[in-house]
Amino acid sequence: MNAKEKKQAEALAALSAADRARLERLAALADMSPENLWPEVWRYGFDDVEEGIAADLEADEYFKTNPGIDNAEVMAEVRALIASHGNRKRRVG
Repeated sequence: MNAKEKKQAEALAALSAADRARLERLAALADMSPENLWPEVWRYGFDDVEEGIAADLEADEYFKTNPGIDNAEVMAEVRALIASHGNRKRRVG
């Protein structure tokens, strides 16, 4: 274990009961273990991680009823745009 991992482990062990409960709640929402979520919380903080998880859940819920656009369709449109508006190579000679 390097120094960074040791600091993270010590900080995890030193969490207050309220912060530990918050970590466990967020981990359950993210379908992760608290130990796997902790490095992200350590790096970005509880508020940012909670906001990110909430945004992920909101997006998942949105795409259940709004399937989005198929990648193959988007790529076909991009290729058509490039073909019609892209720079053509000039022949030198």
